[in-house]
Amino acid sequence: MTDFAHKLTISGTRSFVGRLLHVMLFWKYVALFVAVLSTALITNSLIETWFTYQEHRAALVRLQREQADSAAGRISQFIREIESNLGWTTHLSWAIPAMEQRELDGIRLLRQVPAITELSLLDDQGREQLRISRQAMDRVGGNVDFSAEDKYREAVANRVYYGPVNFRRGSEPFMTLSVAGARRRPASASPK
Repeated sequence: MTDFAHKLTISGTRSFVGRLLHVMLFWKYVALFVAVLSTALITNSLIETWFTYQEHRAALVRLQREQADSAAGRISQFIREIESNLGWTTHLSWAIPAMEQRELDGIRLLRQVPAITELSLLDDQGREQLRISRQAMDRVGGNVDFSAEDKYREAVANRVYYGPVNFRRGSEPFMTLSVAGARRRPASASPK
């Protein structure tokens, strides 16, 4: 009986070990299958997330470019309107002594175009003959010489001068815009 019990014990142990190895091998395959599947799903999700991010970024850049183009168009139109409004202030000749008429035209221009904060009318030699401002005192016949400055020279040469944009008190943008008249007399304005 001992021999038989011993054989039974050995065969029982072998079958238990065999079953245990078979179960462990099954779980190894399950773990490997789960790991491969998880890696594939995670990689797919990361790639899809990357492409979605790139598409959203491209759409945002497109949208911002369209908004910037639209804003640039509106600013250009705004500047052209100011330029055309300045144009009618340059038609009087300096040979005619009509300073009161020029002053009234300047005041009317400031009333009609609130974006203009200051108007300077220069004669043919680049001397300031009239200055009307919303922020400073008006000056008639000041004779300040602007003939060496870009806003006079470029307006005479190119009919118009667009100055750099500055921010006063860190808020609103201001720039100098000079328009030469038919008689080469620039009018200079500071629109905001």
